[in-house]
Amino acid sequence: MKNKFARRGVVLMYHRIAKPISDPWDLAVSPENFEEHLKVLKAYNVISVNELADILAQKSKMQTNTVVVTFDDGYRDNYLAAKPLLEKYNIPASFFMTTGSIGKQKEFWWDALERICLQSAKLPDKLTLEEPDKISWDIGNSDIINVLSPLDLYLKLCDIVRKMPAIKHQAFIKFLETWANNINERPAYFTMDEKELLDLQSNKLFTIGAHTVTHPFLPNFSCDYQKKEIQESINFLKDLTGDEINYLAYPHGGHNQSTMDIMSQLNLKLAFTTNAACFTSKTYAYTIPRFQVKNWDGDTFVAELKNWMNQIF
Repeated sequence: MKNKFARRGVVLMYHRIAKPISDPWDLAVSPENFEEHLKVLKAYNVISVNELADILAQKSKMQTNTVVVTFDDGYRDNYLAAKPLLEKYNIPASFFMTTGSIGKQKEFWWDALERICLQSAKLPDKLTLEEPDKISWDIGNSDIINVLSPLDLYLKLCDIVRKMPAIKHQAFIKFLETWANNINERPAYFTMDEKELLDLQSNKLFTIGAHTVTHPFLPNFSCDYQKKEIQESINFLKDLTGDEINYLAYPHGGHNQSTMDIMSQLNLKLAFTTNAACFTSKTYAYTIPRFQVKNWDGDTFVAELKNWMNQIF
């Protein structure tokens, strides 16, 4: 009964504000739909992560219909498309930055794989990998057993790369680009540069948080590897912005006990997962759930938001 009547809030997780040709993970929301979302949110109590931290630390009371807006990864379209709309509607938001990509003019590995697998003119008939384990696939659009569709290939390659240390990513992507004869990276998929990030940070509506250096699935790696990824990301942002970095979003939502121990050691205030659930004032500060927002129109977004707010846990 306590849970049923507890005040609940939701943290929204966005990634891109764009119109990509393909979007296998539903990461993109069009600028038009995003503006509809913001119009809807004007009827809610949208708070910053700083205010959320105060609620969870019992320094302030939680209000009804509380919403927090977050963005992961640091795509440049967050700056070009999301920022002006958030300012127009006076909506606070937090941006969790993958610092190793800032200003590098490179696609993230999952975007590079999407380009290779789903945007190549024609894939070769077979792919053989020597590492991490020798494996060979037939490629095509057939449903015949042992023949992979381009989308299935993409998902299998994502699973492989997610388990790799970042030092191996570039060589692996280059090998696949040569195999598919598709080497042209897309500027629309790049991240913000330092100047854009600083301009974003200069508006008090916005809070900058860490998202590691190279976006690893943290539980796949040792405690030392995790700490290096997290600490260096925080240090980079602190040195660049001059602000304390108090918040982190786990890449892919991945975390284990070692990760949360690191959060405590570094005195971070909040850490965010990708678990789809609402929060209350009793939610643990290092496992804050978030709902992924998809490319819905305003009416669909209203319905989803109401469903989330009425979740019983």
